[in-house]
Amino acid sequence: MNGWNNYATFRVAHDILNDIKFEDSVTIDSLKEIVRDVVFSNVNGHYLITDYANLFLNTVDWAELADVYNTDILTAKLNLQAEHED
Repeated sequence: MNGWNNYATFRVAHDILNDIKFEDSVTIDSLKEIVRDVVFSNVNGHYLITDYANLFLNTVDWAELADVYNTDILTAKLNLQAEHED
């Protein structure tokens, strides 16, 4: 995505960090703090909160979650059946 590792990185660089002129080196923590401040305290830009929340949720592997929870449910049912047979 325009040379960035993924879409989320591109969006943060483009939407939030693009206009900042850094004079000293930055750390991961300082970048995170800047982005969090902009996203969560920008009263006039509520769209950023929704947009970034949706971006995050779109990266979730929902199939994996469903598989894990379904496996847990099946395992619990099988364990209950095994207990009743004993």
